[in-house]
Amino acid sequence: MKGFAMSTVNIYKEFTDQKVTENVKKVSVIIPNYNYSRFLNERIDSIVHQTYPVHELIILDDCSTDDSRMFIAEKIKTIKDIPIRTVFNETNSGLVFSQWQKGLKEVTGDYFWIAEADDSCDPHFLETLMKPFDDEKVVLSYCDAARIDDDNNVIRENCQDLYNMFDSRHWDKAFVTEGSEEIKKYLSVLNTILNVSGVVWKNIPGLHDIFEEAKNFKVAGDWYIYTKVLEKGSLAFSPKCLNYYRKHTDSVTSSVHCDIEYKEIVSIEEMVAQKYELDMETYRWQRIRRSYMDANVSPEVKKKKIAWVIPYPGKGSGGHRTIIQNVNALIRHGYECDIYSEDDHRTTDEQAAQKIDEFYETCAAFVYVGANPRAEYELCFVTGWQTLEMVRKIPAKQYGYFIQDYEPWFFPMGNEYLIIEDSYRRGYSPITIGRWLANKMETEFHTPAQYFDFCADTKIYHPIEEIEKEDAVCYVWQPEKPRRGSELAFRALKILKAVRPQTKIYLYGSAVDAPVPFEAEKLGIISVQECNELYNKCAAGLCMSASNPSRIPFEMMAAGLPVVELYRENNLFDLPEEGVLLAESSPESIAAALLEVLDNKEMASSMRAFGPQFMKDLPLEKGFAQFIRSVDHLVLHTEYEQPKAEQIYTRAPYKAADEFRAQALDILYTDEVSSTDAAPAVPSLPRRALRKLRRIAGRGVRMIRQRIGKQ
Repeated sequence: MKGFAMSTVNIYKEFTDQKVTENVKKVSVIIPNYNYSRFLNERIDSIVHQTYPVHELIILDDCSTDDSRMFIAEKIKTIKDIPIRTVFNETNSGLVFSQWQKGLKEVTGDYFWIAEADDSCDPHFLETLMKPFDDEKVVLSYCDAARIDDDNNVIRENCQDLYNMFDSRHWDKAFVTEGSEEIKKYLSVLNTILNVSGVVWKNIPGLHDIFEEAKNFKVAGDWYIYTKVLEKGSLAFSPKCLNYYRKHTDSVTSSVHCDIEYKEIVSIEEMVAQKYELDMETYRWQRIRRSYMDANVSPEVKKKKIAWVIPYPGKGSGGHRTIIQNVNALIRHGYECDIYSEDDHRTTDEQAAQKIDEFYETCAAFVYVGANPRAEYELCFVTGWQTLEMVRKIPAKQYGYFIQDYEPWFFPMGNEYLIIEDSYRRGYSPITIGRWLANKMETEFHTPAQYFDFCADTKIYHPIEEIEKEDAVCYVWQPEKPRRGSELAFRALKILKAVRPQTKIYLYGSAVDAPVPFEAEKLGIISVQECNELYNKCAAGLCMSASNPSRIPFEMMAAGLPVVELYRENNLFDLPEEGVLLAESSPESIAAALLEVLDNKEMASSMRAFGPQFMKDLPLEKGFAQFIRSVDHLVLHTEYEQPKAEQIYTRAPYKAADEFRAQALDILYTDEVSSTDAAPAVPSLPRRALRKLRRIAGRGVRMIRQRIGKQ
């Protein structure tokens, strides 16, 4: 048919005597039948009257109880120009794929078409679908289908309503595509080849075994077969509705059937994910696909759900990025995750999901604003002090604490400090990033904790030999986060710039436009790829972490950049002394440590070589695997023992020499301020006070600060 102006399909009006005579390939046609005698006449006629020659017709009957066999015997007597063979089972096989396999054994053609007995088609079906096989890589060719009822009434004119789930124009026009790409993008989510009657196959080696494996499926065997066949070649599609797929009115779907289908869907999703690296958009589509079945599937069959309650997403937040990365890791592992974001009373669910995708990475979790629960969960994660009240509203069998920082230190001693500190005693099961926090939970709060190591995406962070190296220092500047010690870092960098004016300073990591008391280039928030380029061209990196190690020093090391950090208890369990220099928490000692890295070429060279080698054993995937094992331990009660968290940095803190301290103080508290914004960010004192400070420099930094406070 050329269209569906009428609501009933009548193939007989389209019959023609014209036949394709050039470039004709041998196409065998298989009709598997079981109790469809009512439709056999039209089915056989739709094949016999194809404009493309049929090499042979193989009719199978799976021990029908109607008059199918009698009809077949009479019908084939009327067909003169096509070789016909019949294969009748003495007992019912009980499985459609057994019939496909039996038909395949009978095929002598180079191509075949499984034309199910209750379906029908346009006479130009074969002519259209055989053309793409001129490309030798094509192993399957199929077309769009109209859905019809038992009386040939059109239910739907095409299958675009199913394809449109993907919000894609992919099926709007004809295409030939690599089979693996079709699997990764579409067949990993849904069986987009909706009806076998609409497919022509190349008779390639291995099909018999694939059909045999499909017998393990009761519902999704055809989907399994298509994914396995398309591993071997390309797929062709025609948007013409040349196949008429019959939907029977007596079809019944039970909850048992839904459970079986759900399990088989998950099985194929997992099979594809093991072979191909799927993007998170695909995992999101898989979740959407499964959600259509949720109401009809037994709870024990569904994937296990985990809730995450997170602070409101902010651009450039490394903590959020780590959360989203681990959410996605759980989804890839087989869990379903929902995110509940702190409510700002302005953002919708869709906007929050968009922010997460834009700010961090595409996330396959469903995202909701506020704490209105959508399900009961196996596990719900607290992820920060802001989420402590919200998490109580989310029903879960147990609660975990995803700890990235020792958050009491975000506040002065008082209500907030004490409340957050007390939250570690509330029975939430901690999983910490890094070993120091796990040690702190166990030693100070007597709470057994799991941990996962600080890792880096070594596909992004790695040495780039062709980048020209600069005499430069990069500092992750986040003045909106007090724990990043931006004022302390600025004082250190002012000293560095005064002592070594040729050294360029790059500031990155924040969109804040604030005065800088020295010459520097402000890069703002940059992409991870730009971060790697920055680390590769700099001679040293400065990161200030006062409440847990940041992931940034590990990413710097992976890129081959020597790192200066603070010598504090939180940095002693995770940062290696061969790749990081920990300085006393004073401007002069931080500046002196940076100068040591810049001037001590042997030391810098050793640190540059050590970093990538150390991080080679700490790719993101390792951290994800550790985290997943910890979650499995909580949810599935699997055994998981980790090495005890112990201090690995054994050197003393790097301290500035007394002479340098005096010089540094002279720089810090002089009236002469060098600033790209012409505004000092540190206080200046009279020269008389500076001379006095120099006289007492030997008494220690603590006394100096006391004297400054009295001025």
